[in-house]
Amino acid sequence: MMYAIRIPVSFRHLFCVALILLTSLLTLTTNSQERRVLGKPKGLNSWKPSFLLPSPYGLQTLDSVVRTDFTITLRDGVQIDALKYVPVRQNPPAGGYLTVIMHHGYGDNKETLAEFCRLQAQYGYYTMTFSVRGQGNSGGLSNLISTLEADDLIEIVNWVKADSVNGSNPSRILIMGGSQGGAVPMIAAARGLQVAAIINSVAPPDFASSWIENGSIKTTLLWTVEYTPDTARYNSLVDRMSDWIYADTKPYWDSLAHYLPQGRDFVNLLPNITIPVLVEAAWQDKFFNADGWMLHIDKITNAPMTSYLGAVQGHGADHSPTEDIWHMEWFNNWFYEWLWDIRTPIMSQAKYQYASTTFPVVNGRWFTFVHDSSHALLRNISTPMRLYFKRNGVLGTTPQTGNHTRVVKNSVTSGYTLQQAIYDEFKGPNFNAKFRVDTTAVFTSSPLTTDLKWLGAPVVSVNYKSSANTFMQLNYQIYEVLPSGEKRFVNRANFTDRNYVRNSVRCVTFRGHAHSHIFKAGSRIQIIITNLDRAHTDYEFFETNPFVLPVMKNGNHTISLNSFSYIDFPIVNASSSPVSLLFQDEMTENTLQPERFSLSQNYPNPFNPSTMIEYSIAKAEKVELKVYDLLGREVATLVNEIQAPGSYNVTFNAKNLSSGVYFYRLTAGGFTDIKRMVLVK
Repeated sequence: MMYAIRIPVSFRHLFCVALILLTSLLTLTTNSQERRVLGKPKGLNSWKPSFLLPSPYGLQTLDSVVRTDFTITLRDGVQIDALKYVPVRQNPPAGGYLTVIMHHGYGDNKETLAEFCRLQAQYGYYTMTFSVRGQGNSGGLSNLISTLEADDLIEIVNWVKADSVNGSNPSRILIMGGSQGGAVPMIAAARGLQVAAIINSVAPPDFASSWIENGSIKTTLLWTVEYTPDTARYNSLVDRMSDWIYADTKPYWDSLAHYLPQGRDFVNLLPNITIPVLVEAAWQDKFFNADGWMLHIDKITNAPMTSYLGAVQGHGADHSPTEDIWHMEWFNNWFYEWLWDIRTPIMSQAKYQYASTTFPVVNGRWFTFVHDSSHALLRNISTPMRLYFKRNGVLGTTPQTGNHTRVVKNSVTSGYTLQQAIYDEFKGPNFNAKFRVDTTAVFTSSPLTTDLKWLGAPVVSVNYKSSANTFMQLNYQIYEVLPSGEKRFVNRANFTDRNYVRNSVRCVTFRGHAHSHIFKAGSRIQIIITNLDRAHTDYEFFETNPFVLPVMKNGNHTISLNSFSYIDFPIVNASSSPVSLLFQDEMTENTLQPERFSLSQNYPNPFNPSTMIEYSIAKAEKVELKVYDLLGREVATLVNEIQAPGSYNVTFNAKNLSSGVYFYRLTAGGFTDIKRMVLVK
């Protein structure tokens, strides 16, 4: 049996080239024009692949290659703008050059991957890419990643097969891509596509439903359906979707929920796929929930498959140099196995590879990742650890006794609309005056007695009522707090009730975002329930925009603290001992009640461009939290209101400030404290 070839040093630089040039392969909108309303998020350019396409045997020098630009006429007359690179050799290999089709993400075009196609072709491959229908210079109208685009791909692949007279290899074609570029080949594979193998990244089989899961509309969906015509041109159905989102009423929500998954989600198509597929997803994906693969990956029953969930730098997820190294060999083996017909360990290794985030934070930006794997389905190797939301901010192992509640206020000025909040970019004096962000519902566990590995989607149960009518929303943010006080956002769960009747009592259970994270012994688990889901680690990607679009309905959401108010974490290494033994002595109801005013050191510090500031209020007071520069000039007012006793956190975004030393001052009644922080850009 032959195993993965070790690439000569002279060829290894291609991996670095791939890291740079395939950035846009797994993004939806790299190099696209701005949307009609929202500014382009920086994080969309952040994906960097972790693989090297293997080079042919005996290659001593790079091939000369020829680029050809051409069009393909589809069944309905639509012209697809395409290009190919073909090596120039006097004696081409029998059967043609190994062939790779590179599929771009949404809102891109063929030029996104053109340079990578050229460089890869120099290593003896026939490479090809194209602009998807309704994008770039291709004709037609986009149906937003659907069966329409999948049928286009089948025709495009058939064109490539027919181009064997110019060097393609009809029996050795691999398609690779992410987001749109990952979903479309999978849908096509279930509709008659025949190629040697597929690589699908950051495109779960329920991606369309994931955009609106649990009734919450992700900001990234609005971004995607808001491109101007020079980036993406939509058919009439997709063109209406942004209007439905802005309308923020039940009939339009019902239309979105009905039409968006149709012809896009491909869960039910997975058993039809017979082509070998490599699947990967990012835990911290800002577009789609990796839980789609946790729940449905075993529906790929008729095709060879390998998978990975963890550090895939697409859609705003964390980067991991150590996982990049692992990825390189994993991808190499996939190419050897299905293009080169060389046996490798990839099909005998554990089918379900994954990596867990954990402290320490690398370069102040990314969690460390720890690699692991399982021969069993990942959803089957964990057991639930239930923690209850209790009085005075306790996250405990036993339910709250008695009749206690916690209120999350959704204070919205009458007439202030979602579209206006988007125009304001969820910041500034107008937004702050008309939408009040509530982050006072903070629940914290006692310290852990052992490391705990979370693997899968948390399940939240909430018993609630609200003074709002029609819509109400609760957002759960999950943090780990180290004994030192260092704190970092891990992931989230979002729920929006879009059929709510004012003052009715309801109990719901819903799944959050799948993740694998190792909580350290001595750390506390903290959950913030808020009406606007913005975490400090999101700013690089979202800037001031939230993860899900908020509900613009005024009302107080009352959560009953009882046996129906809990969160279940799927834990891999939990013993059969009672959950209570995983924590130090459970805090009493008064443990987290602030006994004094305090101002904590911001985290992270130094920071770029955002940081979190925490403080405690012992009694109701007028609270001011302001930021000053070295000359004593006020540069930001973060808080200016009367607040009830409790612990609070505020995110300060300094994207418009220059590097340097700043000070933040808390004033509450007779209490004043000042601390120093450093902005490094």
